Amino acid sequence: MRTPIFVVALAGSLLIAPAAAQAVPCAVTDTMIKASAAWVTKGTDLKANSWSNANFHVGNIAQVRTTGISNHKTWPWVKANNFLLPLDPANPYAPDPQSSGEAYLAVSFFHPEPEVLQPLRDNLRAQAKSGRTDYWKSPDALTMSLPSFTEVAVRDLDQDLLDYSYRSYRSLKKRTFNEATGLWSLNVQTNAWAVQGLAKAMLMLPKDNPYRADYAKTLRKSAQTLKHLQRHDGFWGATGKDSAATAMITYAFAAGINAGVLDRDTYLSHVQKGWQALQTALDADGLLGWTAARNSWKPASAGDSAGFAVGSFLLAGQQLVPLTPGC
Repeated sequence: MRTPIFVVALAGSLLIAPAAAQAVPCAVTDTMIKASAAWVTKGTDLKANSWSNANFHVGNIAQVRTTGISNHKTWPWVKANNFLLPLDPANPYAPDPQSSGEAYLAVSFFHPEPEVLQPLRDNLRAQAKSGRTDYWKSPDALTMSLPSFTEVAVRDLDQDLLDYSYRSYRSLKKRTFNEATGLWSLNVQTNAWAVQGLAKAMLMLPKDNPYRADYAKTLRKSAQTLKHLQRHDGFWGATGKDSAATAMITYAFAAGINAGVLDRDTYLSHVQKGWQALQTALDADGLLGWTAARNSWKPASAGDSAGFAVGSFLLAGQQLVPLTPGC
């Protein structure tokens, strides 16, 4: 069944919890500013047009729109990429490169020039035209691809694009989701990528859209199990504490509460415990450590940091602001 898109004002990005950027001091926003500044100062491989840097810049724009304070790093990164996706000619519809498009979508709130999004639009529409729904091999595609497809579809009122991405989600879910446990394949980290992407897509869609209802239903089912997998120290992780998985799940839970699809009384304590755990992963300068490598069973250590984890940390902070008195 085709599900019509209802006209909504995205104002550039679904990821924004506050109605407008406000420079309001609070512990959450102060930490967000410090963490983003630490990564652009001490991070590695900052110039690459990569999925990790893209995920950082999505969070970086969320930080700017939440706090009103910019480090002026995302727009130069986007311009240096010439607005292109880092495509592999042998696999032009791989999910990872499309995450750069999500960063372009985020920055286009401030830079709405048409050329910023044209390569992304062309790539997504060419993929949809192929008709194939098996390009998403792993649940992390729900973070890498689903948000870009959903936001472009909603912005452009492109029903075909929205229908295609939903069919791709259903195909992936059939192959990798356990309806009995509510968990996606592989490990806790993989589930973190999945629920983060579902929460993003859910927030982009109107409340009366059935696709949104399906994303929310799956998010709730996953959350019911994931809340029991949170460690006593507040972290989530596959082989130990992992700040990336913790930030993603904290974001998804907080977004679910803010969207009214997760029960506040049930999940707020998990959000707060996850956020407090993340504070212990920051060094004195605000650099986020304890980041496990993507799709790896190797335990993380205090010195392990990555742009994608910082980005998810910033997204989690943005969703925590409306849940924090005084912020």
